[in-house]
Amino acid sequence: MPFLHLKNPRTGYYLLSLLVFTVIVIVLFFGLRPKKWLSANNVHWLADEKALSFRDPGIAYVDELCIFAEEQQAQEWSLQIIVAPENLDRLGFRPIVTIHNGDDRLQFTLWQWGDSLIVMNGDDYTYSRKWPRISAMNVLRTGEVSFITVTSSHFGTRLFINGALANEMKNWQITLPHGGKKQQLLLGNSVYGQHSWEGEIFGLALYGKSVTRERVQHDYEKWLHNRMLLADSMDEPLFLYTFREGAGSFAADWTGNSKSLQIPTRQLVLQKTFLAPPWHNFTLNRSFWVDAIVNFSGFVPLGALLCLWLRQLPALSGKYAAPVCVAFCFFLSLSIEIAQAWLPNRFSSLSDLVLNTLGAWAGVFFLEIVLRVRGDKAQEKPV
Repeated sequence: MPFLHLKNPRTGYYLLSLLVFTVIVIVLFFGLRPKKWLSANNVHWLADEKALSFRDPGIAYVDELCIFAEEQQAQEWSLQIIVAPENLDRLGFRPIVTIHNGDDRLQFTLWQWGDSLIVMNGDDYTYSRKWPRISAMNVLRTGEVSFITVTSSHFGTRLFINGALANEMKNWQITLPHGGKKQQLLLGNSVYGQHSWEGEIFGLALYGKSVTRERVQHDYEKWLHNRMLLADSMDEPLFLYTFREGAGSFAADWTGNSKSLQIPTRQLVLQKTFLAPPWHNFTLNRSFWVDAIVNFSGFVPLGALLCLWLRQLPALSGKYAAPVCVAFCFFLSLSIEIAQAWLPNRFSSLSDLVLNTLGAWAGVFFLEIVLRVRGDKAQEKPV
């Protein structure tokens, strides 16, 4: 089949080959280049306020937490954290504090959605699987400090805001993950480094018991007076961070258990993901639609041009050109997604692979329509 009706078919074939190669290079460039290079970890001390300030991208973490022995996992616990959110407009999964053991389905996380707080186990962020959670809606204000307490035992789970009960779920217990690779504590981000929370944290403590409502109110009033999270000697917290250091690359655990909170100088990704499913942190927003359109449309010209090039080959000029083209585009996209799992600021996604392949198929379909229309017109010309 001649290409573009050039007088020299070989010249047309070479031009088409060059065009296909150019499109493949462009696809690889945009698929493999970091969206932005690893930048400074945007976590700063607020020495006068005894707090850590988190901005995008930011993270602080404990790499080896080991707070419970295996036989203690079912026991009760309480967590206290004092925060002041900076941004209420960014929706999606914005974790304030997370305990992770390598399995998203088991993680404990307290996170912000707009002006609301959600506490849960697992990764059902969109609530599409209806996994249990406890939440407090419309409780956060930009720049306002909130003293948050979560208590959980076999009697149930309670969420307090500023000493007052915000929500309660009886006979449902949130667990702290154990086993797996290792237990990690994270502030201000997820293990994937893609879900930055913005705001200030003034203190964090975890206790191996479920404190009473009166005790929650007492601790809140004590914090109002001292402006520092303090624990009585009889409390025996599992970890306690008061951020009184005011500077440095770590925040000390004031229980003396040597679980210092690390503040890296550079942006950090603790766990890479490969072909994350579509529901992983799914948010139906403008960014989602832009990414979907780019991933689909980017492979349309590649599918059309590659299929046209394959049709020039005698062995593939018939019905085999289209499936070979789509298969090539699939494996090209798969290679990009595999590489993205190890690239900074890139996210390996199953939906990207599907959209790329569908885009290639659409390009093949478009080419077939064009060739058929041109063939019909050629037959209509008078001899």
